[in-house]
Amino acid sequence: MKIFSTPAKIVFIFLFALSIFSVNVFSQTAPRDFKNSIKFNVSNTLLYDNSIQFSYERMIKENQSLNVFAGYQEFPLITLNVTNVDFSKDSNRKGYSVGADYRFYLGSINKFKGPRGVYLAPFLSFFQFDTDRNLSYRNPNNGVVSTSNLSSKFNLTNIGGELGYQFVLWDRFVIDCVLFGPSITRYKFNTKLDNNIPGLDDNELYQKVIEAIKDRFPGVEGITGDEGVEKKGVQSITAVGFRYNISIGYRF
Repeated sequence: MKIFSTPAKIVFIFLFALSIFSVNVFSQTAPRDFKNSIKFNVSNTLLYDNSIQFSYERMIKENQSLNVFAGYQEFPLITLNVTNVDFSKDSNRKGYSVGADYRFYLGSINKFKGPRGVYLAPFLSFFQFDTDRNLSYRNPNNGVVSTSNLSSKFNLTNIGGELGYQFVLWDRFVIDCVLFGPSITRYKFNTKLDNNIPGLDDNELYQKVIEAIKDRFPGVEGITGDEGVEKKGVQSITAVGFRYNISIGYRF
């Protein structure tokens, strides 16, 4: 899915892929009728750290397929500027993603039947990220240094529709491009310290962490104040999200 502030990189990848493979695509003959494809999400490696995401597409009927995906990825380490607080450069991060889309290849537009050509698809996806990071706080009143672990967890649930194009090369290979994928996205943020630190306004710290994470998502970074606040350190927001990706794969 979906989403960091790297649209220029995504556009570049799309244009690069199109320019490299356009000659091959338009000179092909009709591909053989393989029902299955397994694909690796290339664009996710730009959006997340240590990202590995695979998808499997199965033709259900002519010009219709089910595409499912799952993967592991880590949220990039955010930079925080909090008075009298120093954050460790080390962190423990993990995350996973799952989702599916049901594709309708447009036979009236495409020269060949699916899984080649333009498609429309509803999709559903879920992402979760966890980060643990140590910090130290120097109390300006007495100079005492206190330490704690800051745990951050957030997830995204996306429901939307997408427009894409899938290239089939030499019968066996595919390049799957989700070009436009608007969604309604539910973001939930949860952050907390393992122990109380005297003199530190932990609620202010939590809000700064949440705002820093939100700044990674276009359309969410401008939502401020108490909207969606459930309790201290917990916030939920419903907003518009977007999905783009490029995957490369093999048919069988």
